[in-house]
Amino acid sequence: MKKLFRISLLLWFASVAAAQESTAPKAPKVLCVYGWTNLVAQIPDSQVISMDGFSVLKIENTNYSRLELVLLTITNSSLIKKVGAFSCEIKYENVLGTTVVSTNSSGPVPGRIYGPWRSGELKLAETFPPDSVGGDETKSQADASFEGKSNWIPLQPQLKVFRNASGILPLKIELDLHLQSKGTVYLRPIRLLGETGGTNWWSPERAGMVGGIGGAIIGCLGGLIGLLAGKGKARNFVLAAIKIFIALGILSLIAGVIAIVSGQPYAVWYPLLLPGFILTLVFSLNLPSIQRRYDELEIRRMTSMDATGN
Repeated sequence: MKKLFRISLLLWFASVAAAQESTAPKAPKVLCVYGWTNLVAQIPDSQVISMDGFSVLKIENTNYSRLELVLLTITNSSLIKKVGAFSCEIKYENVLGTTVVSTNSSGPVPGRIYGPWRSGELKLAETFPPDSVGGDETKSQADASFEGKSNWIPLQPQLKVFRNASGILPLKIELDLHLQSKGTVYLRPIRLLGETGGTNWWSPERAGMVGGIGGAIIGCLGGLIGLLAGKGKARNFVLAAIKIFIALGILSLIAGVIAIVSGQPYAVWYPLLLPGFILTLVFSLNLPSIQRRYDELEIRRMTSMDATGN
């Protein structure tokens, strides 16, 4: 029975470790990567160059007029259903802004320069189907602005894909680049990231809390079961508790498999599978020996009673 006690302690440590590991943030799944080699022909004023080990898209606006380019268009409905955000790294040089001159007599000061505008923008434009038959398509957009000069930085804020107010997915997604004036922009390949929120059974933080508390309780009860079984006491309680743990382990395994099949993240299915596997294996293997232990003690007790004539 000391073996069961040690295994129960191992179960506790493993459950706590699983809970702590599940709280570590996991990077969203990369659905696909768009390189620029096949797209550059569709993007004016651009070229693909090699820079820092990447094939990079270089876009240069050499005059002071506004430049608007469509970098990427996605109409694949199955892909749009999965995508949660666009991610890329950007580098820019000498991106100049423009200023606005007030010419309205009712303005603050007629003729006064009160700009500047945002210099450069990456826009994520989404086109949604009509809300009703015969209606017009609707559009929504998110953008990230930049100006001046910068080395490689991740695009901030990350351009996320949203559903409209009715929960409908967009028909088309476009990634556009706008330059108000002169400037040079470099873009590494665009990555489409999977959806990371809103459909998970629970958060990594909740998984850590439940896993830590549940692992501690199971470990303590397992140790108590091993101690009682070793002394041959509380037979009904011990055997009932073991069968309950086995049932919980099987249910946890089933839930873990369902979580994997339904696409739940690591923080959901891992805390289900690990304790489920350990509970089912440990207590199933030890149940026969514990029953034999109680049977042997009962036979000894009856034999002792017969020998003493009681």
